[in-house]
Amino acid sequence: MKIHFFQFPKAISCFKKQRGSALLMTLFIIIVLILLGGALMRVLSTSSESIAQEVIGTRAYMAANSAMQAKLQQLFPLNSSSTCPLAPLAPSVTTHNFSASGMNIDGLHHCRAEVSCSWYATHPQTDEKFYRLTSTGECGSGTIEADSKVVVISSRSIQVEARSL
Repeated sequence: MKIHFFQFPKAISCFKKQRGSALLMTLFIIIVLILLGGALMRVLSTSSESIAQEVIGTRAYMAANSAMQAKLQQLFPLNSSSTCPLAPLAPSVTTHNFSASGMNIDGLHHCRAEVSCSWYATHPQTDEKFYRLTSTGECGSGTIEADSKVVVISSRSIQVEARSL
């Protein structure tokens, strides 16, 4: 098939009309890809924030648990008397600051816990004492201070009831 010289202007004008549609299609694809990339970045950011909050919450639970174990060890020592209050319903409060120098507990940096112990009843025939202990652990993503605005803080509480033998 032979193409004559007078057919070239028609072919060139046909290509000129198609150049604009290809440019619009390319622009549309780029915009769609940018929107998809932005949505993916938002999902990844939200996911990492929730994982960080879960880790801080677990650290707060461990701080509360550690303080509870320390208070139970003080309340029920092996060969001596307890250190809970002598009067019923008068709670004693112990605060543990795990960030203090000398503690050096790797997983509990920027954590503190507070344990309250109250003696709430005595068995009338056996003189057994019943205690209620509540431990609240608090951890943050940085130093926990009153004026700090960028620290994420999580708190967990544990309650235990125990009796003397």
